Amino acid sequence: MATSNPGPAITQGGHPQVLSSNQAVRLLASAIGVNANSATDTVLPLLDSTSYSVKFVVFTNASTSLTTAAAGLFPAPSAGGTAIVANAALSALTSSTVVSERTVASNIVQTTQNLYVNVGTAQGAAATFDVYVYGYDFTAL
Repeated sequence: MATSNPGPAITQGGHPQVLSSNQAVRLLASAIGVNANSATDTVLPLLDSTSYSVKFVVFTNASTSLTTAAAGLFPAPSAGGTAIVANAALSALTSSTVVSERTVASNIVQTTQNLYVNVGTAQGAAATFDVYVYGYDFTAL
């Protein structure tokens, strides 16, 4: 009896993109629909990384013009630890099509498994935005 060959075997490591690839900077964490109307934290779990350094942080897709809100990115809740992105005004986010690359204040190796977007100043009306964190993954394979 003949057996069918389903094709070549496929293996995948624990990391979507590794340093040995040509795509060393990769998405480390993200959050969709961060509430800009509440001075609180939103947790961003790390994507398959135990050791990393944040290179870029992008805020985008504001549901409305964020005229009064301020937010930052931290390695601990309640704006704790050394700020990765300091709490700063989000006034550049005027619509869903605007992308705001935030200034990364801390270029150190991180090992925490969660990052926290801290809205330090609420918008004062219903508003959301999205956050994307990119960086180098130093996790040993």
